[in-house]
Amino acid sequence: MKNIMPSGYLIKKLALASTVALAAAVNTVNAVVMDDTSQASFSPQLVNSAETDRLIVKYKHNTPQNLMSALSDSSMQSVSNAVLDVVGGKVNYIRKMSTGAHVVKLGNKVSDSELKAIMKKMMADPNIEMVEPDIRMYPMLTPNDARYNEQWHYFETTGGLNLPTAWDTTTGTGVVVGVIDTGYRPHADLVGNLLPGYDFISSAQTAQDGNGRDPDARDEGDWTNDNECVPGRPGTNSSWHGTHVAGTIAAVANNRGVVGAAFGSRVVPIRALGRCGGSLSDIADAMIWGAGGNVPGVPANPNPAQVLNLSLGGGGACGSTIQSAINTARSLGATVVVAAGNESQNVSNATPANCNGVITVAATDRSGGRAFYSNFGNRVDVAAPGGETNSVRANGVLSTLNTGRRNPRNDSLAFYQGTSMATPHVAAAAALLYSVNPSITPNQVENILESTARSFPRRCRGCGAGIVDAAAAVDAVNR
Repeated sequence: MKNIMPSGYLIKKLALASTVALAAAVNTVNAVVMDDTSQASFSPQLVNSAETDRLIVKYKHNTPQNLMSALSDSSMQSVSNAVLDVVGGKVNYIRKMSTGAHVVKLGNKVSDSELKAIMKKMMADPNIEMVEPDIRMYPMLTPNDARYNEQWHYFETTGGLNLPTAWDTTTGTGVVVGVIDTGYRPHADLVGNLLPGYDFISSAQTAQDGNGRDPDARDEGDWTNDNECVPGRPGTNSSWHGTHVAGTIAAVANNRGVVGAAFGSRVVPIRALGRCGGSLSDIADAMIWGAGGNVPGVPANPNPAQVLNLSLGGGGACGSTIQSAINTARSLGATVVVAAGNESQNVSNATPANCNGVITVAATDRSGGRAFYSNFGNRVDVAAPGGETNSVRANGVLSTLNTGRRNPRNDSLAFYQGTSMATPHVAAAAALLYSVNPSITPNQVENILESTARSFPRRCRGCGAGIVDAAAAVDAVNR
């Protein structure tokens, strides 16, 4: 595939890291957002795990669909009693999840100690298998893109992904990548490679589109007011995070903008993050739907994804709900690629990066060393360019974006930095492998990406097997 782009082909670098706060009741949630001058910075402190008024409850034996329709059902009595005993409040049934668990809503938010007490009482019921808080998740990011000759993260020998040689063999044609994020904007440089998606945000307030779940995955903005998400924290402008991530994967080639790392592939945008992040239950359902699984009340995905990109993460252990969703997605043949996180800490405390069965991605800078913000540790599998814009903006990752500070306005390109930006590079590399061998398994994808990764040219302790080498990985599949 020679001369895929004419000289003067415009592309910028966009680097963006997103994490979603997932934690067990005994843990805390950590989230950070970073972006360019068109957005405000959002760096909440550790958020208490009880910052939720919803719980996820799973029974040891499957219950009939209609059994959970009302709190008066005997199967829900232990849930109601636990809440009544601790805080004296009411419980409302929300819905059944694709994992077989159920979401219930407390009458009001409770303290961390109260939440633990409620869950302990629930677990005394021998019929209950698992109880988790339906915590909030938050994106982490930095700015975006413009011209191909600025997309160093694709082609530079020091810090790049070695994509041009891989493109001689495949550009990802025939492969679908599910991007679970803030949704998408119909950017002129991206829309041609988008497939119908779905909005999984069940809260109208979080979605900011006037309703709950619906077939419209467009990003209506994730801006916030002061003190809205975390007490004492200023509001933020909209990040358009999902649009940036999707552009790194599949922005259209040979036009006036940027190009995606697997520009022959298609993206299914799956909206699960909005105002103040997104809920664990929505993200779990989004994963299963994206891979082609069934979600109660949602039409089947007509374009199941072979690769799922989760540029999101947070603090705490890997919970049962997210691990179950990962297991289901893998059983359907999907490779799950997850950001390591941007807290410059051991990834063992970042989830879903610390879950089993995922490809966890650390971020490198333009010199090929660990980016200052990137998490690290034994749970990291590989690294990819995430960029650093703190000193030189052009050292970030360039991709598609929007100029709107709150509501959407005009198409743009911007440089972002973060593990959220590194992750779509690896998701795109996985798409190239599926294009060469459609029957490849998630385990084989991970093994190939790790075994063909190149050594770090600079210090990157705890960054996995090396920087992903797209050309070497594609060559390994061909052998």
